[in-house]
Amino acid sequence: MIKGRTSRRNAARLLTALLLFLAADAALFCMAGIPRVETAAQQRTWEGLDLLNKYRENPDMAGWLQVDGTNINYPVMKGEEYLFRNFAGEYDDSGSLFVAEDWTDEDLCTLIHGHNMWMYGTMFHPLHSFADGGFFRRNRTIRFYTVGEDGLSAEKRTYEIICCIRTRVDEWNYASCRKIAVGEDLDAFAAECRSRAVQEWTAEDGSERLEGLIVLSTCSYHVRGDRGRLLVVGELADRRAQTRIDVQQREKP
Repeated sequence: MIKGRTSRRNAARLLTALLLFLAADAALFCMAGIPRVETAAQQRTWEGLDLLNKYRENPDMAGWLQVDGTNINYPVMKGEEYLFRNFAGEYDDSGSLFVAEDWTDEDLCTLIHGHNMWMYGTMFHPLHSFADGGFFRRNRTIRFYTVGEDGLSAEKRTYEIICCIRTRVDEWNYASCRKIAVGEDLDAFAAECRSRAVQEWTAEDGSERLEGLIVLSTCSYHVRGDRGRLLVVGELADRRAQTRIDVQQREKP
């Protein structure tokens, strides 16, 4: 009997320690200054006016990213200094999602970097689920809410995921995609992505020229060291169908 009571006490202590650890981890997440979205319904209703209000807190923000089937629901910052800084500009091991400092909402290809925080399942770690064929087929959408250069307008852009890629930084300069300036080069880059894909989705009608791409990039450990990368690539839906919000229009009586 004494041995049984001791075992139960030890189990209770372990459970208490685990709960305290999870509570502390949640507190650290909240302190990072990144608002949480609790339900799928709330996630779908995040709109441009909220984005513009958030932009006023930190004009380094390029937009906000959401990916179907994952908990990716974060601001996207401008500049590599956000590799280890959160939205508030404070040091954070998780860093922020970020684009190049010279990114604009007119770029044909948007490249977004994020840490693979596998120990917490946060930041861009969930992108690795797209390497699984079943998950890839069930989750098809990326939403990127962009802020205009003047900070007075926002656009909700919807991308269809076309492929998932495992690669190495020393075998393919995929980062050059952010310099694409003409449609022909965008088409060629999309074709290159498909040729390297571990998962791919081909639309029934691929005759129309692409209007834009988004590339989400994170570390992958399918190779030794820090050279591996996993990419999820999305194709912009009809640009004319995107939702644009102008704060000046909203403020008119």
